[in-house]
Amino acid sequence: MANRRFGFRSGKVHARNIQTGRQTVSLNSAGDGTQAVTFKHLFDATPSICLTPEATTAITTGLFQVSSSDASGFTIHVDASSTTDGDIIMNWVAIRQTD
Repeated sequence: MANRRFGFRSGKVHARNIQTGRQTVSLNSAGDGTQAVTFKHLFDATPSICLTPEATTAITTGLFQVSSSDASGFTIHVDASSTTDGDIIMNWVAIRQTD
């Protein structure tokens, strides 16, 4: 019964408090880059965000961080990546926890 109610059979589940995506970040010769991300749907408050470089991107060193996050989006910063003068793809998950 729960399968029909929540649409799990169709594989189309809509969750208001979770969004995911992938974003290309262009890097300079030092391995640094910045890219803004706008959420498809506005959250009711600032969500928690997790970043992961895509497995096809060969990265052995570097720092990936989120800054300037709010209910409408965030900015990805990549510092000192082992990949230089190219693009990397960052996968992200934004989750708004409810009380």
